Amino acid sequence: MLFSVAEQTWWLIAAAVTVMFMIMLLALPPEPDEVPEAVRARFEQLRRTGKWAAYLGAPVLYAVVGLIALIRPEPAALILFLYSVVIGSIPIALLPVRRRMYRVYFAHLQDPGGRVTVDRLSAVWVYSILTLAVLVSTVLVMVATYEPRSL
Repeated sequence: MLFSVAEQTWWLIAAAVTVMFMIMLLALPPEPDEVPEAVRARFEQLRRTGKWAAYLGAPVLYAVVGLIALIRPEPAALILFLYSVVIGSIPIALLPVRRRMYRVYFAHLQDPGGRVTVDRLSAVWVYSILTLAVLVSTVLVMVATYEPRSL
């Protein structure tokens, strides 16, 4: 039932999720007033480098997934479904805790040799959302592809 959706629809879903992911990249960076003055120059330098990597990396990843889906002899719905779950769960995991994660990151930039303490609430949230996405997608794939055998 899950993969009875037309293959073109799965391609559209994967493209929409990629666009959502790219929009999320615009929403993730902190506001300029959130960045401490002591690390502002270093943060901007790292951000420029990371921005190009992210803006080029997501479409390249989508192209690789698309090529894999086209090369395989099976229908592409399974790969596109898993891709959509992974890329769609990342914004859900990161957006609510991004400010907390930036505080830890800025503290690390200010004292690179110091001990980095993980914000446990953020870590639990991110791990929980990503684990839930993996478990749910695994169960859905197992149920959708299950073929009972007769004895």
